[in-house]
Amino acid sequence: MHYAFDIGGSKIEFGAFDAAGDIQSHIKVPTPADDRDAFVAVIAGVIGDADAEFGAASDIGISFAGGLDPQTGAVISANIPAIKGWPFAPELSKILNRRVRVANDADCFALAEARSGAAKDARTVFAIILGTGVGGGIVVDGQFIGGRSGIRGEWGHGNDVSGALIRHGLAAVRCGCGRTGCLDAWGGARGLERIYAQISGQGRPSYDITDGWQNGDAIATHAVEIFVDLIAGELALMVNVLDPDCVPVGGGLASEGRLITMIDDQVRDRVLGRYDAPLVMPGRYHRDGGLRGAAMLHLLDDRAGV
Repeated sequence: MHYAFDIGGSKIEFGAFDAAGDIQSHIKVPTPADDRDAFVAVIAGVIGDADAEFGAASDIGISFAGGLDPQTGAVISANIPAIKGWPFAPELSKILNRRVRVANDADCFALAEARSGAAKDARTVFAIILGTGVGGGIVVDGQFIGGRSGIRGEWGHGNDVSGALIRHGLAAVRCGCGRTGCLDAWGGARGLERIYAQISGQGRPSYDITDGWQNGDAIATHAVEIFVDLIAGELALMVNVLDPDCVPVGGGLASEGRLITMIDDQVRDRVLGRYDAPLVMPGRYHRDGGLRGAAMLHLLDDRAGV
């Protein structure tokens, strides 16, 4: 049995997986985001209950939205104050008296898709998240690559989409990372809402925008077209750099199959390489890839640093 957690700012998701990768127990509990002792107590309590039902699992995998210092294991970015700056895996391993592996949620999603999902048996996988914002993970031959700084696959930051924004008549905004022009501010659900608000002068939730687009609403359609152009431009660059076999998509917008097809068409039209079959596609685990990937962290080479 393998235990896995997917930890977010508002909830902690737990799964107990058998040797075949099938989930045998699945629960959700609130995240004590500001109290480390309470946070640890919740983790320990969930594990204790699972041990009583299944017998103690030898390893625990954890997926979370943040990065880790590869030298110390300290959390260097996260939306959970209780664990920021804390050597997450080393300290939890001591407290729980068993091996704990921790990785970024987008990396875990990429691992799940590469090992048994939409990219199964593919050699090079660049998995992307189109959720609240933009994220990504890179897996080659079933293993993570990179990791000198503890941040990898973050294609939503460090770029500059200002030219495309000007072309579409949009005003730049400051990203959560402090820079201006990052795709992350425009490429997720909040980005789609931002595009719609700027071209219409009205607020509208992302799911309502995509519904309007599907039903022929002109403004919603224009917003989606801008969104796809911004995503496809930056994603084409990543494809040219990484030459992936598959680009699975996770996050809430992955459920919009027609939207993902539009992105795929535009990416394949812009890249240098030839892709005769779909490259960008909804992930098999677009709803629970972080949790499933966390359950697979024990499969990684120790050099992965988790």
